[in-house]
Amino acid sequence: MSGAAHATKRLVALHGWSATLLAILLYVVMLTGTIVVLDNEITEWSAGHTETAPIFGPRTDELVSRFAAQVPPELHETVFLSGGSNGTLSLFFGAPQPHPDGGTQRFGRGFLVDPQTGVLHAARVGFFSDVVSHRPEQAFSHFLVDLHVQLHVPGRWGLYLTGILGVTMLVAAITGVLIHKHILRDLFTTERPGARLVSFRDRHTLAGVWSLPFAVLLSFTGAFLSFAISLGLPVVALVAFGGDQDTALATVLGARPTVDSTLSAMADLTTIFADATLRAGAPVGGAEINDYGTAGAVVSTFHAAAEGALIATNLDYSGTTGAFLDTRQIVGTEPSAGSALAALMAPLHFGNFAGWWSRIIWVGLGGAMTYTIVSGMQLWLRRRENDPAWQHGARALSLVAWGLPLVIVVTGHASLVALLTDDPNAWVPRVFVWGCLAVLGYGAVTFKHPLERLNRTLGTATGLSLLLLPVTRLQTGGLSWGEALMWGGDSVLVIDATCLALGLVCLFALRRQRSTQPAAAPAE
Repeated sequence: MSGAAHATKRLVALHGWSATLLAILLYVVMLTGTIVVLDNEITEWSAGHTETAPIFGPRTDELVSRFAAQVPPELHETVFLSGGSNGTLSLFFGAPQPHPDGGTQRFGRGFLVDPQTGVLHAARVGFFSDVVSHRPEQAFSHFLVDLHVQLHVPGRWGLYLTGILGVTMLVAAITGVLIHKHILRDLFTTERPGARLVSFRDRHTLAGVWSLPFAVLLSFTGAFLSFAISLGLPVVALVAFGGDQDTALATVLGARPTVDSTLSAMADLTTIFADATLRAGAPVGGAEINDYGTAGAVVSTFHAAAEGALIATNLDYSGTTGAFLDTRQIVGTEPSAGSALAALMAPLHFGNFAGWWSRIIWVGLGGAMTYTIVSGMQLWLRRRENDPAWQHGARALSLVAWGLPLVIVVTGHASLVALLTDDPNAWVPRVFVWGCLAVLGYGAVTFKHPLERLNRTLGTATGLSLLLLPVTRLQTGGLSWGEALMWGGDSVLVIDATCLALGLVCLFALRRQRSTQPAAAPAE
């Protein structure tokens, strides 16, 4: 073989392996993205209870005043109100301080209190991200969101990585539309029996064509969400503001007016929240009070999208008079097309704008895209199945394709058991890492076994783990189906039913695949 031919072969191999690695990472992002569409439902499913009493009730103003008197005045700069664990009201009083990981973050005191009785459940001191996000029932869903958004890579590097994957998928989706000659015909492709490879290609085509428009939407919004803050803001700050990100952010979002620090009594929060609920068409989901106890105090309320709307609403009120000030914009201080488009990115990406209907559609199309990625790589690798090097690539793909769902389900089991411990937020990522190492170890031990045996073992384990997940939830204090029906726990029923259905699908698909394989020739 000539030197040029040898170099070309090496470049082709490098191109193929880089594409395989990219496809594996894209599969991780797509699979976790499909799951985190239901992140709120997973949190409610994990909680083991269904709260019916409102978090922001008639005693909210009294509770804020009571705990404000217990913290130093310098921590009154920002007050955050949100839902806490087990139906409690979470209060955080803080001010900016240097964070050990770099930059600044709010540091202060947090309280969990019963919103109906005023009984204090817990108190903590620390940074906002550690105190407010420390909800045991959110450990599993938050980990999945982090895995989807940043691939569990710390800092902005994870956002850069998922942003690049989003751009790659966008290019692939657009070029797929342009080069597809029979896109309308393939929308209604039916599986042709009798030829296993042909029927597999038919399923790949059907899933890919139906999910093409969805792939364009998801990849664009995903790339925007990854790059907007991690890359867009630093570039704008560097080019237009000499690297001053605080000034750039204030310019983009609108600088706050000069604060009047004169001490002043606060308006009644209950009245403000009642008015905000009427204006937004949705209950208050959280609130922030800036410069509490001063004449310049501002109360901001955060609401989910009203029925029939796509964009969530954030409202600002005067903290001293209770008068409505304005609707907070995502970009700038005045309504604009740019602000509306920026506000649309998250709901269009996560599908949380139309209740269960949009979530079901997003999960279905996300599943189709995930299947398209795996089946496309399998078809590509089958053309090279006689090449020893690419046999390793097929094995790596199978380890990830079956291993990742298995490890996620096992982590779900561990998160439910960890709710009985003091710190499930620490146990969940540990179990995930241990599970990944165990799958890789199993792949190494069974290196010489047939690929079909590896798929069958991991697939069976995934199916059985899914079937047992509702059992683990019940045994760790979760609601029974009867209690869920009585108390409106729709999320418990939906997630349990999804686990059972997916578990049966896994086992049935493996059994069907095994029955269609040709029988091995008898030994002579």
